[in-house]
Amino acid sequence: MPISDFLIIRILNGIRKETDYDEDDIDMMRFSLQAILWEIEKLLYMFVLFLVIGFHWEFMAAMLAIITIRPNAGGFHSSSVWGCFAWSLLGMVLAIFVLPLIPLSNVVVLLVAVFSITMTYIATPVRSKQRQRIVDPSNDGKLKVAATVITVIWFAVLFLNQAHFLAPAVLWIIFLQNLQLIIEYLKQRHEKKVAG
Repeated sequence: MPISDFLIIRILNGIRKETDYDEDDIDMMRFSLQAILWEIEKLLYMFVLFLVIGFHWEFMAAMLAIITIRPNAGGFHSSSVWGCFAWSLLGMVLAIFVLPLIPLSNVVVLLVAVFSITMTYIATPVRSKQRQRIVDPSNDGKLKVAATVITVIWFAVLFLNQAHFLAPAVLWIIFLQNLQLIIEYLKQRHEKKVAG
């Protein structure tokens, strides 16, 4: 992301001048700054896009759902920032414009809830290859419980508020999060089996 990359270079150059961190520490700082600033910049671009086309409330509701689940659950990570942007944008377009063409009912909400809660419980946490190296796996149980409980809460809210105009975007973004979560989980398990 152009703005983030400019800021990251400036911040890291300032840190190099002011401190005596070695390059391994600088690399960890770069990774952290990229994770935070690229996400913020990506969200700003998407928010402006959905604001311009008049669906900013749906976008914000879907983002609220995803940012409460994904940090605990994890999922697919693209190999490039622009790939991440494209996949995120595709998910939002599907959740806000395409999948809401399916009318919501108790049966639809229940089926999506059972699928999503089950996939969250089975697959959480799914980390990118970069994070697998630096994260302590002893917290995996806590992440699984947190992601599952948050998903259950979202579906309880959705079940009670199906008629709200934001409900379809939230329902379908959670569904898509869990669809990509289970696909990435199965892919990583297959890779481990082949490698090991």
